[in-house]
Amino acid sequence: MSANNALKHWLLIFGILLMQACSTKPERYSCERALTDLDHLLSSEVGTLNAKRIPKHPGLRYDRFIYSFISERDSGLNIGQQDLISYMSDAAKMGLLLEWQNLNSQQMGEWKQRYPEYSQNTFIESCVAKAKQQYLAQSAQSAELLNRLLPDDDYSDTAKFFGIYPISSKVFASAVKKEQQSLQAHWQQASLKAYSGFKQDQAVLYIPKPLKHGLAMPLNLNHLGQLSNEQQVQRLLNKFAPQWQIENSSHDNLPGKPVWQGGQLQVDTDTATSFSLISYGRYQQQTTIQLNYVLWFKQRPKLSTVDWVAGQHDAVIFRIHLTPQLEILAYDSIHLCGCWYTLMLPNGQPYQALQDSAQEPVLMHRVDAQTKMRISISADTHQIVGLAPAEENTELKTIEYQSLAWQQLNLLAKAELTQSVFDRQGYVYGSQRLERWFFWPMGVKQPGSLRRFGDHAISFVGERYFDQAYLLEDLGVQ
Repeated sequence: MSANNALKHWLLIFGILLMQACSTKPERYSCERALTDLDHLLSSEVGTLNAKRIPKHPGLRYDRFIYSFISERDSGLNIGQQDLISYMSDAAKMGLLLEWQNLNSQQMGEWKQRYPEYSQNTFIESCVAKAKQQYLAQSAQSAELLNRLLPDDDYSDTAKFFGIYPISSKVFASAVKKEQQSLQAHWQQASLKAYSGFKQDQAVLYIPKPLKHGLAMPLNLNHLGQLSNEQQVQRLLNKFAPQWQIENSSHDNLPGKPVWQGGQLQVDTDTATSFSLISYGRYQQQTTIQLNYVLWFKQRPKLSTVDWVAGQHDAVIFRIHLTPQLEILAYDSIHLCGCWYTLMLPNGQPYQALQDSAQEPVLMHRVDAQTKMRISISADTHQIVGLAPAEENTELKTIEYQSLAWQQLNLLAKAELTQSVFDRQGYVYGSQRLERWFFWPMGVKQPGSLRRFGDHAISFVGERYFDQAYLLEDLGVQ
């Protein structure tokens, strides 16, 4: 073979190898790159609909519940790193899937054009699964990543600085105490009257539809103490589904379902609706099961010429804390803005109110606890003014309500698209309140605006969260 022919031969071989190298990128890298680009797109265009993102790690997310395990890994608890990675991977997958479905058709089409090999609907599940296996295989690097994670913070230090928090918080603390005294008085007045003080010709009793199936026992729990059987999740939510007794049936007091109409988020009240979801907490080193029930109203109407807390959309959350044996530890409640946190403890549940001048006190009521409870809601303000065991009451107008999964609020139909009730920052569209112009020095972001689960700061003075892992113990429940 001549030197010239030999050169052509080697150039041909080199060209073939170069083409193969360019056309056979490692699958892991391609999947990782596609997932990272998608995560950036979803974060900027849709926002975060589940848990907290980790920069440069789209296949993992965490929340305050999982962070409590991460921070306790050296405490002797039998929680392995693999369990943590699995939970965080599932949280990322759920978030990405919800957010993907909230992209408009143009954004989704452009992304599919950039990554045609990953245009199938199974792309997110398969790529997150591959990322999970990589995190499990690289245990040392994953441990380092977990060690670098910081607790989620929904308070603004900048707002506190410019709001001169050390001084302004004292004024707010006094206002909070007055508000709690007023709410305590309303509760006591209601408890002295029949039907929680509501007039029989005005109050409406909303009851859950009868159960079709009982709750299978024992519960199927994973290593973190969470329910691992979706059927049991739904049956448990149904088993404890409360009655809602609302003071009157004016349009602003009808529990409904948010819907998109003409580009605006409205509330359809034709069918009485309650939303529910399960979350988890910690109590005495055990995982607690939290049952959340939400009523959504058209608005909090104005009660005066200038009403700082009035505005479109209003929602109240009632939560039940259960032990793994389904014993009731506590009830508590907030509005979806994080406002008006109230703790309701079963009679006999030990409690020692914490004395801390830097932290606002807790409004606490004692109640009789049963599997089925009746929640009394005041008109217009939508405050819980009574909680007692459920009972049949033929003297009140009674309506059955439908129960929907909370996640459906992230998948509402809007024209030919799907759009969540939450904007990119996690707030409900159109739910801003005047109070945000006055309450910002306390560091709470967008005070008064309804917001997604995981973002509920529940104290103006001090810092406290609705999803704080050890919230009950931190409040003094013993």
